[in-house]
Amino acid sequence: MAYKPELAPNEKLALQIAFQISEKSPAFNFAVSDQALYWPAQKAFAISDATYFKRLRHSEISSVCVRRLPSYGLWLVAIILVLAGLASAYFVFAPMLNHDPGEHLVSGWPPAFLVGGMLLPFVARGRRGLEISTLEKKFRWKPPLVVDQASKQKIQETFDLILAACEKSGLRISRD
Repeated sequence: MAYKPELAPNEKLALQIAFQISEKSPAFNFAVSDQALYWPAQKAFAISDATYFKRLRHSEISSVCVRRLPSYGLWLVAIILVLAGLASAYFVFAPMLNHDPGEHLVSGWPPAFLVGGMLLPFVARGRRGLEISTLEKKFRWKPPLVVDQASKQKIQETFDLILAACEKSGLRISRD
């Protein structure tokens, strides 16, 4: 297994998870012990498996936080989808409404873009991510965008597990 934390002598593992919401999404591997936190990383050049755990000592970590993710990018995508849906609906349905002679190809994609663009902001509302601040940089994990309540609950339970393990091991945590 590539994501196996290399524990120091007398180090006890508090939590190790491999979170995967579906078969298509990549797994998020995470571990925390009483002396360090293990973050997934990839080697730049590797002969076999390039994945490994980056070890962050507790003294390097400023805080562990679950915070709300800004949804500006998803709002932009939603606006583009709505505009694309309106424009393509006009070009697809205008010949039929104008009673132009000939055959007309009708597609369900324009209404799908329109409805998807209108629903995307509601799906993105309240999305949260994990952020670990060190002295030098921040490590962030954004879980996949999910629609159903069961998947959202599974993500929240994973955040609760991570924060409980970090608090138990003596790290400063916060919830935004």
